Amino acid sequence: DLSCLATGMNSSSVVYDVKTWPNTVAAIMLTLSSFLGIVFNYSIIRNFFSDKKQKSAFNMICTFRASNNLFILIIVMLAIYVPASITGYSYYPPLLESIIIAFGTNLMIYNELQSIYTAVNRLFAITFPLKYNVIFGIKVTLVLHILYYLDRIRNVAMEHVERYQNSNYLLFSTEHLAYGGLMVAPDGMFKIALALLVFPFLINAVTFVRFYYLKKRTSRESEHWKKAKQNMVLFAQTVLQDSLFSITVIFTMKLNTMMNHRFWTFFCQTYVWQIIHVLDGFIMLVFNDKISLFKKPAFTKVSPALTGKQVPERNTSTVVVARPIS
Repeated sequence: DLSCLATGMNSSSVVYDVKTWPNTVAAIMLTLSSFLGIVFNYSIIRNFFSDKKQKSAFNMICTFRASNNLFILIIVMLAIYVPASITGYSYYPPLLESIIIAFGTNLMIYNELQSIYTAVNRLFAITFPLKYNVIFGIKVTLVLHILYYLDRIRNVAMEHVERYQNSNYLLFSTEHLAYGGLMVAPDGMFKIALALLVFPFLINAVTFVRFYYLKKRTSRESEHWKKAKQNMVLFAQTVLQDSLFSITVIFTMKLNTMMNHRFWTFFCQTYVWQIIHVLDGFIMLVFNDKISLFKKPAFTKVSPALTGKQVPERNTSTVVVARPIS
């Protein structure tokens, strides 16, 4: 009975705790995935603040995104969902739990709104690479993201004025292992999610066409081409991250209704929500400048004497050896 999910409460007096297999498996899955995601996303934040070479507008975007992911993984999943799944009840006052879960869902929307900004960012970077820092510099990026956060805080505050008046809170159900209490109809949510999905896709399509045009018309040795090629790697990262939101929409809005079982509800609505923030951190880490996956080895000239081998006197030229960029 999904009607009880709309209020975030259990449908009967039965206690759904760790003694039931869905709660046990859910708690284990959420815990393991959360710790994995914490490692990925924390690494992004640590790299940004510890390495001066990481101080770019795009890496700042990734840092904000990783911070949002950590809030969802630590505060929502580990602090609320896992304990409630084990004990069968929540330790938090309804209003506080509702605010935390609502802020988590708003940060997910924040990440998707950020995807639109990032899509525009990549289009501009590939089209006007030499002017990029003028429009999308690190200071401008910081200000825009602060405004994003203020808007999400405003949204949660206004929403909970109404929730408090109606005693309709966004709470985690230990029976369905998912939150309930949405004030927007599912069809309305699907339309909003679809709009957030389509808009960055269209921008990314334009970006790809622009890059293809540059590839045909620009000299491979020009500075414009080199910068565009670097930005295309970041564009690939953006496309992968944007695809994560589509996974959430498909499972939460459509596949969720295919089976009436509480573990299936958990998987579609809770675990998929969690795992996209784990994968998001993994994608950012793989594409990060400190990871050598997308780097070509740099060549350094080294004196023959440093190799520890005798070199004939007539061949005194330097020897070129390859080493990976650290």
